[in-house]
Amino acid sequence: GEEIDSLQKSHVFNMQKLKNSELRLIEAKQKMREVALNIKMKEELIKELVRTGKDAQSVSRQYSLKITKQEQEIERAKMELSETQKQLQQLESKEFRDVAEKAKLQRKFRKKIDAAKLKVQRRATELEQNVAQMKHQLTQLQKRLCEESEKKEQLEAEIQQDQQQIKVGFLLF
Repeated sequence: GEEIDSLQKSHVFNMQKLKNSELRLIEAKQKMREVALNIKMKEELIKELVRTGKDAQSVSRQYSLKITKQEQEIERAKMELSETQKQLQQLESKEFRDVAEKAKLQRKFRKKIDAAKLKVQRRATELEQNVAQMKHQLTQLQKRLCEESEKKEQLEAEIQQDQQQIKVGFLLF
């Protein structure tokens, strides 16, 4: 009777150990699924950060091109102004039989020069404002890129830790 009693106790004890082991296994599998899901989410976030970084670089290039274009426009306007001033000087150095004709041409060139000066001033002011605004936006973008880059590195480190946890989990079972 004692032997049967002992066997029954042993059986109950072993069944309990088996049940506990199964529960731990289920828990470990659940934990591994969670970690794997966590890794997947972090990898998606990294992809998004990379995409954001590329967008910011593209915007940065566009700003640089715009600034160059506007600087070229100002140079063209300055050359126009310079050319008109040269024409006026040539006109003033010429001998004219008709004084009225000379005065009329001088007025025409002066008007043209004033218009060109105004255009250069306006474009220069506009360019300065645009450049200041673009530089500010560029600074903001660079700051954001830095933050995104740090976030990406942190996520990659977390992913490595998670993958290490999964390896440890596999080794335990």
